[in-house]
Amino acid sequence: MSQVFIGYDGYGIDGVDDEFIRFIFDVTLGSTSKKMDSEVGLVLANDDKMKSLNQRYCGKDKSTNVLSFENKEIAGVNQAEPDKNYLGDIYIGCGTLAQEAKNLKISEKERFAQLFIHGILHLFGFDHEQPDDREEMENLEDRIVQLVL
Repeated sequence: MSQVFIGYDGYGIDGVDDEFIRFIFDVTLGSTSKKMDSEVGLVLANDDKMKSLNQRYCGKDKSTNVLSFENKEIAGVNQAEPDKNYLGDIYIGCGTLAQEAKNLKISEKERFAQLFIHGILHLFGFDHEQPDDREEMENLEDRIVQLVL
């Protein structure tokens, strides 16, 4: 059984609750070849926290909308032996999310779904460094967003 460990860090997004978050995760799992007993952590964080993480781990001195950390990147920090089902942690910046939703003229719920799916796909090994990889990842993101909204 899949599982999402959720930390709200004092934030909430209208229309986004634990059930919706788990639904997105399950649909994303079903749209890929990942095992249905996979697990992730999710933190909805403020922009200061996102800036700090982005600076520490990516060398960028600015806030960002989503960061994903694979379990192998965080192994040893919280556990002696990495859990094979635990894929990693996803941080979503609520302030950036809200501004992007406004700029894109979409709901915060829709923007959340886009970012969460994006973060999950990174934990599944997808990336967008090369044009072909970017197209594959974006097409999959779009298909999953259509399924969850």
